[in-house]
Parts: sequence; C-alpha cells; structure tokens
Amino acid sequence: MRTRNLFLLLALTLLCAACDKQNEGDTPKPEEYDVRMEAKYLLVEYWGDEFTPGVDNYSVIIAENEFKMDLGGGSLTEGSYYCLDLYAPVTEDGELPEGTYTFDTTESCAEWTIDGTVGGLIMVDAEGNFITDEEGIIFSDATLVVKSESAELTAVIEGKTHYVTFSGKFAKIDSTNDSGDVIRSTTLTNDVTVEGSNAMFVAETGEAGAYILVMENYGEEGAESGAMFMLEIALAEGSTSISGTYSVEDGTLNIGTYDNHGMWGSWYFDTVDGELGQWYAAIQSGSVTFTQEGDTCAMTLDCSDEEGYSIKATLSGMLVSDSYVPEAFVCTLNR
Repeated sequence: MRTRNLFLLLALTLLCAACDKQNEGDTPKPEEYDVRMEAKYLLVEYWGDEFTPGVDNYSVIIAENEFKMDLGGGSLTEGSYYCLDLYAPVTEDGELPEGTYTFDTTESCAEWTIDGTVGGLIMVDAEGNFITDEEGIIFSDATLVVKSESAELTAVIEGKTHYVTFSGKFAKIDSTNDSGDVIRSTTLTNDVTVEGSNAMFVAETGEAGAYILVMENYGEEGAESGAMFMLEIALAEGSTSISGTYSVEDGTLNIGTYDNHGMWGSWYFDTVDGELGQWYAAIQSGSVTFTQEGDTCAMTLDCSDEEGYSIKATLSGMLVSDSYVPEAFVCTLNR
C-alpha cells in the first residue's frame, strides 16, 4: 500500500517525436483488439511535483460516459473507467504534455511513464454498483498517446487487449496545494486522550495493507459524537488479521497527508452527531496496536501531530467488514 501520492514512471524523452514516426506495422490491426471503446469523457487531475520533485504527476480517467467529479467529490455513471497515473516533464501551466506514455512497473517516477503498480479498469452497473473491485483490474501493459484534444489508450487487461479512444477537450482538476489550501495538517491546540468500549472498527484489507476506520461511539442509529480515526497500516504478506503493532517509525503506519482533493493516510477527527467537527490532525509519529479476536477488536494508540500534540486512545468494540460501509462515491486512484 503506497503512501502519498500515487502513480507513474519510465524516462523516454524522445517518445513524443517517435510516436509521429511510427509506421502502421507498429500498430495492432483493428481485429487484433479484444475490446474497442470510444470514450465520451476524459478527466485529467494535476498533482504537480510536490511528491516527485522535477517530475509532474497526473491522474487520468478515461470514461465510457460523462460523470461528475471535482474537488468536493463526485458520482459514477454506468460504464467503464480506465484509470491511469502518469509522470511527465514539469510545465508552467499544468497542462498534460502531448506525447506517448509507456508502461513501467518499477515505480521510477520517470517522465513519460504510466505507473504499472496502480490504476486499472473499473466497471459500474446501471445502479451505480461496482462490477469490478473498487480498486480496479490492474493493467499488465499499457500505452497512452496524448494529443491536444485526443487520446488513444492501448491496454492489456487479464490477457485481453483494449483499445480506447477519446476526442474532445479534457476535463481538468488542479489538486496542487498552489491552487489554495482547503485543509490544514492539524487544528489541535492541546493533547487528546480517548477511552471507550463502545467503538466500531471497520477494516478494509488489500494485498499489501489495510485502511481501518475507528469510531469511538456507535449506537443503534449509527455514529454518535466522539473521536474517529482513519488509519492506514501495512500488513504482512498473506495476513488475514489486523492484529499487531504498527508504527510510523518502522514504516508500517502511514502518516497523514493531504491535498486539495482529500485526506490520505492516518488521521484523528472529532465528530459531532456523526459529522466532522472542528478538531482534526494528521498523524505524524507514534504507533498503534490492534488486537483482533473474532468479530471484536481493541486498539491502543499513542501518536502525535506535526505540532507535537499527543493523540492517545484506548478503544474496544465490534469489528465489521468494509461491506458494512456505504459504497464509495467516486472513482479514485490509490495514492
């Protein structure tokens, strides 16, 4: 599970010129494609080079049908979504550079590359439910050719070759911190201590880690006022339990980070009647211990924010799977 922020790689600075010189023999014939799609929407989300100095990072979603997405969130419509993470030369205006982006699984973050370790194909039915996993079916190979108002994606997914084209203006979101901070790393003015035995733990586990949502008070009508924690941990390969101790210092507890699109990693929040309150903080140091026994869980947390305020919690309660939580409202790449 990656820490902030997502996707992208391989340095081939001459690809831009090379793509115009390719002969027809380099391009698969139409009958060689297993899936062909003309996309109606292409969204480019610009992250800048904050996390990859000297190389700009973009998230690109090529969608079968138009959908809504902005800094406040979004909603999906029926269809297929090809989600990619790209690296490109730094530009002054943040526009996605024209050229050819090729597949890389080494996480090199090099210019003109598609990060082969994240992204993939997401499919949604008419009711807005995910047909695929929410994280998508990962590509085994991909090439994206970008021009001023068009794009061509050739991707191999589960052994089948997909050819996706788009023609028109790209939708854009600027998620760099330069576009105006909407989130702070902490609003705390004093230490926080939380104790309780009526908590709810929601764990969403993947191949490399887990996101765990912990609500201090959970009653018959749902979340009540109190503390809430969003924690991202790294699990041992093949682990089916979240039991263990995880720390920022050894890299198994991911710190909290943010951009204009949201909060990532590990955070503390104060809630009022199930809504986020005034106080919150990105966890920057410390550790958390989970003890999972069947459908119950206990947590001991001892962490700090960037201002040095301590965040301590001793909580226990019910453990449920991520299916208990309402579906995610937006197609987003893991960052």
